[in-house]
Amino acid sequence: MGTVSDILSGIKQVILLQENVSRLQREVENLAQDVRRVRDYAGEIDKRVARIEGVMEGVARASAQPARTRRLPKK
Repeated sequence: MGTVSDILSGIKQVILLQENVSRLQREVENLAQDVRRVRDYAGEIDKRVARIEGVMEGVARASAQPARTRRLPKK
């Protein structure tokens, strides 16, 4: 009977190992999906920062132009 119980114990360990591998595979797939979401979000942030930089450059250029001098009224 010792051999039969060893075989059954081995089969149980293989089944548990297979369940653990399946669970880990699902977790890796979830992590990969999370990474894709973060990558997409980072791309959106990059675009927003580029737009903000463009606005800031426009403001800097506009403020760098010489101020208009007021003319004296004609007599």
